[in-house]
Amino acid sequence: MKSFVKIIAFVLATVMCISACIIPSFAEDVRVVDKSGFETDYPYIFVHGMGGWSPTNRFYEMSPYWGGGLWLSDNDLIKILNDQGIEAYAPAVGPLSSAWDRACELYAQLVGGTVDYGEAHSKAHGHDRFGFTYEPIMGESWNLKDKINLVGHSFGGATVRLLTSLLAFGNEDEINATGAETSGLFTGGHDCVHSCITLSAPHNGTQVSNMLYDLTGPYYIIVMLYNLIGTILGNDFIVFSLQMGHFGLTPKQDEKRAKFSFDSINNYYTAQDNCYYDMTLRGAAELNETIKLSENTYYYSYSTAATKTDCFGKQRIYSSVTPIFYISSLMLRISEGKSYDGVTIEDDWAVNDGIVPLKSAKYPLCDEATALSYSESIADGKTIESGRWYYMDTLVGTDHFDFCGTKDYPTSFEDFYFSMIETANAR
Repeated sequence: MKSFVKIIAFVLATVMCISACIIPSFAEDVRVVDKSGFETDYPYIFVHGMGGWSPTNRFYEMSPYWGGGLWLSDNDLIKILNDQGIEAYAPAVGPLSSAWDRACELYAQLVGGTVDYGEAHSKAHGHDRFGFTYEPIMGESWNLKDKINLVGHSFGGATVRLLTSLLAFGNEDEINATGAETSGLFTGGHDCVHSCITLSAPHNGTQVSNMLYDLTGPYYIIVMLYNLIGTILGNDFIVFSLQMGHFGLTPKQDEKRAKFSFDSINNYYTAQDNCYYDMTLRGAAELNETIKLSENTYYYSYSTAATKTDCFGKQRIYSSVTPIFYISSLMLRISEGKSYDGVTIEDDWAVNDGIVPLKSAKYPLCDEATALSYSESIADGKTIESGRWYYMDTLVGTDHFDFCGTKDYPTSFEDFYFSMIETANAR
């Protein structure tokens, strides 16, 4: 059984590196966003998940991450929103980087300038402090006063949560390390995120990452593969830019190719500064300890479930899901009844969207005491408050990638996002 798990874990990792599938999206007539209930109208920043890409990647024109359904399509959500007067952007962050590194890259693209990963963080994880240099994605440098809405799909959820927390509370280690030269990201005191919205985010991790990360042999081979790609092809690989130059695995911004280096491979392998570790149950728990809720930010989470209980009492994936999840859902099925990082996989830890357990997607467990159902709160006439999580009703029969346009749910792909924006802008 252990050998079998290793095989499917390795196959999953390989497929996820390519991040492709063969499910087309279904475009319908686009309705108009209902702005009658808008109280606010701040820009939206859409952050992709692990293995994702953005308009800066050449593949995006053929298949937009946001709306393309991960296959050839011109159904671009960002364009659709901008055409309707909803200011929206989709930056590119490291597809395989940690939540911390991705948050730093996102910040640099919002304000413009060179990525600063932080002196303390960089030393602790053995990589360069500075990364790529970017022009501000919104046209002008973000002043950290005008508010924005952050939307994160999958691991993009951890990215936007961490960015919101750092902006509000800063980081003491970074302040102590660099004093007056500390990046504005780490100084805190910035009340500039109106809403933080997550879509199928692994707030509490997924046992799929445990099964992959804890397999030392296959995982080391994967890291070595990244360095080989950076050595032979440079930064661009298939659909995205790996952006691992700060670790020396892929080229820096002014380089065409990286150098093959076992030192770089070994450092990345042991640093615990990547998406694989952050999505293990223990990695997610450690991350949650560092992320605080901003009292003036509204938090909304959307979850999906694509499994049902079979005659053996285990969760079986719907046959209509994106094919990549046949592998990861099998891994989740194998995990049922077992313990990972002290968590027994049962009930809502077993129900999943193909790769993320429902228990993980609804809200961070560290904030469970204050989390509320959005629909029940509205039905009871309660005021929606900032500084706490509101979880939406789970979209049953919908998988992890359907937020990318692989399925029209509940009426059309655009309707979902229009409703999401109408909810966020209503306060």
